[in-house]
Amino acid sequence: MRLARLSMFSRDNKKIGWLRHVVTAISVVIFLVGCAVIGYMAWVLATSITVSRFLSGNLFFTYAVISLGLLYFLTGLVGWVAGASEVTCIIRLYLTLLVFSIAFEIGGIIALNILDTKLDDILMHGWAEVNQGTRNIVQRSFDCCGFYGPKEFAYTNYPIDDSCYNGEGAYVDNLASIPSADFDTAQQLKQVGCGGRLKLWFEENRAIWCSVLAVLGGLQLMCVILCAHIINKLRDKSEASRWSSRRRLHDKNGYSL
Repeated sequence: MRLARLSMFSRDNKKIGWLRHVVTAISVVIFLVGCAVIGYMAWVLATSITVSRFLSGNLFFTYAVISLGLLYFLTGLVGWVAGASEVTCIIRLYLTLLVFSIAFEIGGIIALNILDTKLDDILMHGWAEVNQGTRNIVQRSFDCCGFYGPKEFAYTNYPIDDSCYNGEGAYVDNLASIPSADFDTAQQLKQVGCGGRLKLWFEENRAIWCSVLAVLGGLQLMCVILCAHIINKLRDKSEASRWSSRRRLHDKNGYSL
């Protein structure tokens, strides 16, 4: 019976070790996602939004993305440590953070549905809060200018970036070097806004970005299940260790269980 108990104990240790590596791998993925989100938002804040505007309390898109990035970063870091150390209290902390993350994501989706927030509203707030570098990338990729078109620059002092122009003329300092036949084409201002094209892109690629979000949610849910299983295994391991200690103590004192 003692050999059977030790054999079972050995199998439990092997299962825990295998599960630990899975949890560590998933935690590293979540950690890297959080680092990417935080790094991008740090770039946005450093190049566009001043500290006073950030503290104004009106940048809802920025706050939501930063909160999600910090949550992924912290959850992944704790999970990485939990998987490497196999300490019960850290695994429980990781489980708590995972449950909080899932609740935060589900609560955000419910809040968007309650407030009847449409994709147009999310894109509009995001466009207003990102930096010019992000806008330039979108304007070059989607062949557009501004969110509603170049007309939005008519009543502002914001300069029109080179990415709003078609052709190479927008990047040439000496306009006299451009042939007269190609001047109109080189300096043509894009008349289409980026808002409609961004919305169309998200709608056409809904299966892709929804799958990415579903994979992240599935990884978190998988970690919740694995953490709960590991905690139970560690509890059994602790009970088996105490049982073995009592058995050795009784054997040493000449008693039998």
